[in-house]
Amino acid sequence: MKKHVKRSEVNMKKNNPNRFTLLGLFLACVFFLFGALFFSSRDAAYQSVLVQTPPAQLPAAATSESPFKKQKPESIRALYATMNTAGNQERLDRLLATAKRANANALVVDVKGSGGELIFDLLDAKKLTRKLHGQGIYVLARIVVFQDSGMAKTNPEAMVKNKNGLPGQGGIWRDRRGFAWIDPAGTEAWKHVFGVAKRAIDAGFDEINYDYVRFPSDGNMAQAAYPFWDEKTPRHEIMRSFFAESQRVLKEYDSDIVLSIDIFGYTFLKNDDLGIGQRVGDALEYFDGVYPMLYPSHYLPGNFGFSNPAEHPYEVVKGTLEKGLASLGDKAEGAKPKIRPWLQVFDLGAVYTPAFIRAQTQATADALAPSSTSWLMWDPKNEYVGVRDQNRID
Repeated sequence: MKKHVKRSEVNMKKNNPNRFTLLGLFLACVFFLFGALFFSSRDAAYQSVLVQTPPAQLPAAATSESPFKKQKPESIRALYATMNTAGNQERLDRLLATAKRANANALVVDVKGSGGELIFDLLDAKKLTRKLHGQGIYVLARIVVFQDSGMAKTNPEAMVKNKNGLPGQGGIWRDRRGFAWIDPAGTEAWKHVFGVAKRAIDAGFDEINYDYVRFPSDGNMAQAAYPFWDEKTPRHEIMRSFFAESQRVLKEYDSDIVLSIDIFGYTFLKNDDLGIGQRVGDALEYFDGVYPMLYPSHYLPGNFGFSNPAEHPYEVVKGTLEKGLASLGDKAEGAKPKIRPWLQVFDLGAVYTPAFIRAQTQATADALAPSSTSWLMWDPKNEYVGVRDQNRID
């Protein structure tokens, strides 16, 4: 579920060609600016890493060995950090202070973004994990999997194509935000993802967290052509194959590494794969952690009987988790320890006050306790205003 781009309707006079041209240029700029302001909260984080402040020199802790290598935390309470935040000493320290105030014990750090950018090109990842481990922080490496504009330049053969692509220009299909996508059925491209994950493991990250592990869904899908997918094999079978190979390759590389996946919140409400290949049962089979994105602002009017679900965070989070668990039948109790929801800490659909944030963590506890009290919080700007304004989140 993505937030729609806001558009303006403008009447243009046709009797003045020069005026028409100037207005056209002006409107193009306006649409570009509105797109930058109103794209989805989840995608906003990717843009924030493209303009980097100079990376700070992060002091190394006394040891490079993670304290969580053999003993994982019983409960993960995580905040999200962009590459920009991770590489800026002041921003990182401010985020760590917020984490301490919120009783958070983990950070999800961008390692590979939608543009193909890698944290290893921006900072010393080993020093980063040492610093975080030195403060008792469990570190997750967030890897954007199939959305990858960088690979469109280095390996265009792996990408989803545009049926009307011009010869000599690669004919790459792009989503409504302009990002290119790897054909999920192209197994050779998987090796790049596994390679990034291995580098993160070597750098001391405690967990590999996959995002955008799915088929594309936003944009002119009628023009998307897949060089490897036959468009007959069910999408969820392609995803299952990727899940299985990820587990095999990375567990062979490091048997202690934790593997997790971010999935749409709607996968807990629907029994199909949403047309993107994601099914809860498949994810639970192959991953140590399954993290549904339960942002109330991303639910449609009418969900759970609310005209504006964003104003009812407790009911949305608890209702989604309970319905998803019910669909698992006798496997539900065994699944609970693996489930950690992403919760909303940004203003969209409603102002997310400390009370709204607490409502989500309480809903998580009520739906999953005593098996799990874990959560992850998403603020693409890494400001966490609603978190800073309260003393502690349990």
